[in-house]
Amino acid sequence: MPNTGLNKKLPIIVVGSGSVGVRFVNELLYRQPGACIKVFGGEAEQPYNRENLTKLLAGEVSEDKLYENSKIHESKDVQLFLNNPIVEIDKERSTVTDSHGEQHAYDKLVLAVGSFPRIMDIPGTDLKHVFTFRNIRDAEMLKNRQVASRRTVVVGGGLVGLDAAYAMRQYNTDVVVIEKSTRLMHQLLDDHASVYLRLYLDDLGIDVRNNTDIVRIEGDGKVEKVILDDGEEIECDTLIISIGIKPNTILAESIGLKVKRGIVVDDYLQSSEKNIYAIGECAEHRDRIYGIVQPGYDQAAILAKIIAGGKAKYTGTTTANQLRVIDYPFISIGDNGEGDPANKEIMYRNIRKMTYRKIVLRHGHLHGVIAVGPWLDSKHLYELVENKQFIWPWERKKFERSGELG
Repeated sequence: MPNTGLNKKLPIIVVGSGSVGVRFVNELLYRQPGACIKVFGGEAEQPYNRENLTKLLAGEVSEDKLYENSKIHESKDVQLFLNNPIVEIDKERSTVTDSHGEQHAYDKLVLAVGSFPRIMDIPGTDLKHVFTFRNIRDAEMLKNRQVASRRTVVVGGGLVGLDAAYAMRQYNTDVVVIEKSTRLMHQLLDDHASVYLRLYLDDLGIDVRNNTDIVRIEGDGKVEKVILDDGEEIECDTLIISIGIKPNTILAESIGLKVKRGIVVDDYLQSSEKNIYAIGECAEHRDRIYGIVQPGYDQAAILAKIIAGGKAKYTGTTTANQLRVIDYPFISIGDNGEGDPANKEIMYRNIRKMTYRKIVLRHGHLHGVIAVGPWLDSKHLYELVENKQFIWPWERKKFERSGELG
């Protein structure tokens, strides 16, 4: 277990003012109200909730809603440096250097630097009106394109990409979604659930192309069309690239921390260097990177407890997504059933109600749930998966008939 005794003369420095970094600061202040903390962020805006960016683009929330529940609790011992990223770490002297050239000593350093949007390595990504969708500036630029765009192509059939597609569709823009996988939201849904989702998108007038990819973007100074790998050409005036994230490991690599896909951390969220920690999308724990926010919150809470002197370990997060793809609810908890021959899948379908549910059992114990359409028992479902609840044969038969557990 790492040394967690705090040096009250030196601050804890948090690099990253996103939601995970803010959660860590607030959790630590809850446990140690007098903790001395410095927070450095690369953006000029106050900390905000990135999860609501798609709602902002769709006009469902106002900009001020982005800042709700993202504020650092008031404390005279906390300093927030905005628009001032950390550019250098000296691990031997335990100091960091900010973008103004000022050095800051630390007792413990927490990297919550998040990730970058993945960019396609193809010609044309530098053309005008080619966007990623990662921060508030991206959302503002896309809002300016909503009325002007006549056809938008979205690359990526994940949650963010589909929400962006819906937002652009609000102004009667033709929208085409390109997903190179055989199904939409391939990491969260299975083939059956993806079919239901695609039917829903068809009803909204969103054209989906699966199992294909863009090989080239063309235009005279601005995007005018994309070329698919099967030779098809799709004319468009706006292109949104939403193909996932790449953990931000730049600072970590610059000082020789162990990095694979992300910054490698142990069960105490400590990197390969004493007193340097990583949480959120930049961190890789037990060979896993989480691309959603809840595991980052879990890591923030556990690290705060550790640094405050408590006993805790992070052993991973059972991923639980109770989300809405546009206006369509789905649940994805734990294992989606693929990749393990020991899994037994039991399904329930109600086509008339556009409802699909699946439970994944391993030796009779519940390891995963997928559902399309409303299911009011979602909190109970998470507990069942988390506890690897044994599902009795009579419960399995009931689920096949009614789609209900318990």
